[in-house]
Amino acid sequence: MQQLDGLDAFFALNERQHSPMHIGALMIYKSSTSKHKLFLQQEIRQSFKQRLSASPIFRRRLFTVACGLDNPYWIEDRYFDLDQHIFSHSIKDHAGDLPGLLATLHSLPMNMSRPLWEVHVIHGLGNLNIYDKRTFGLYIKVHHAAMDGVSGTEILAAIHSLEAQTFSPHEARTTIDRWRAELPPKQWQLVHQACINNLRKPLNLARLARKLIPSFRQAASAGRCDHNPTASWQKSPFNCRINAERNILILRFNFLRLRQIRRHYPQTTVNHVVLSIVGGALRRYLITRNCLPDNPLASMIPVNIRSRDGNTAGNAISMMIATLRTDIECPLQRLQAVRDAANSAKSFSNTIGRSAITSLVREIPNGIGSITLRALSALAYWPGGVAMPACTIVSSVPGPPVPLYFNDAKLVEMLGLGLIVDHLGLFHVATSYNGVMTLSVLSSPSALEDPDLYRRCLEESYASLDEAVSRPLKRNE
Repeated sequence: MQQLDGLDAFFALNERQHSPMHIGALMIYKSSTSKHKLFLQQEIRQSFKQRLSASPIFRRRLFTVACGLDNPYWIEDRYFDLDQHIFSHSIKDHAGDLPGLLATLHSLPMNMSRPLWEVHVIHGLGNLNIYDKRTFGLYIKVHHAAMDGVSGTEILAAIHSLEAQTFSPHEARTTIDRWRAELPPKQWQLVHQACINNLRKPLNLARLARKLIPSFRQAASAGRCDHNPTASWQKSPFNCRINAERNILILRFNFLRLRQIRRHYPQTTVNHVVLSIVGGALRRYLITRNCLPDNPLASMIPVNIRSRDGNTAGNAISMMIATLRTDIECPLQRLQAVRDAANSAKSFSNTIGRSAITSLVREIPNGIGSITLRALSALAYWPGGVAMPACTIVSSVPGPPVPLYFNDAKLVEMLGLGLIVDHLGLFHVATSYNGVMTLSVLSSPSALEDPDLYRRCLEESYASLDEAVSRPLKRNE
């Protein structure tokens, strides 16, 4: 058995019916041959059966400690049944609405008594105008307690190949499957260990805080650039209590063009360009709805802290907060300001230690995190909302720059989906793959009341930045 700690346990213990803690990915494939959907469904099932040893998440489930006295454990599920994790859908049954089907599937919580992953095969995508014939989709969702975005891309790499391969149901295993089921332990043993852990955590937290305080002071005293205003707590329509419904927007950008835009200024990355586009879109959206705050809104940005020799599963992420400069109208000035703010936030994170926040979460006594999150959820009912340091999360997940294949089917499109919680009802994921950047926007109707308007705002924000970069610079500017 392996006990969850840090963010893994936080996600596992804070699963809510209206706020499930899973992330997902949609992959669109074009098969080399026409296949009946029953044959395709069976082929996909057998393919995953052959790849179960590629990751430990496939056959382990959570085992909770009595009365929530300690973090849960991973245990190899002796009742594992592959058929409880692979499902079939036809896009015709959903009126050809792929984002709507995706939003419905992403809103449904998973069965926490089983291994925390699901694969949904979406048939008939070739009937849509935007896809070729013989196209199908795989929507995979995995609980955030089991993996983060980076480990997810590593798992996806394990089930794909660089060349098309004919599927064989009798394919020989390339690796030895040493998996063995486990019997659940006695609760008294776990309670005994929980008492020891709960006595150690406050002491460890005190030692860690004593080490981090000088680093926080050093980072806080570092000079700030003109483009980086002090962090401010703001109220926005996205910092509210979410409901169980989900909205999903899907936008596609030329990745090569985004790279050209980022070369317009030194020390600028594609991530800075994405943040600037989101900042411009939020500005346009809030102006249209007459609720743009005076101070700039900010975003939480996940940061990968995984070492090269780290485990492929679980969470190895930290968070930093950087302003989106929604107070700046000029797209070029906003890009520079967003770049400076993000670089400053990165410098602050490096000064205190990239894993500082993760270490603090790991040592917080059991139950305090859940109590804090429930208190925040209760505050979401406060009239007028509650001020928060960020209004959204923007995550960038780099994908492979070359085509991948699932058996003989070519992966033609890939996008990721995050999760939303009370007070953070808007999540952006930018996923690059084979020259295309796909931006998915996950929201709740209570947080993003007009998704179509926000889509137009994102498109206009990108277009204005693209146009501004294309214009020749004037000497007197």
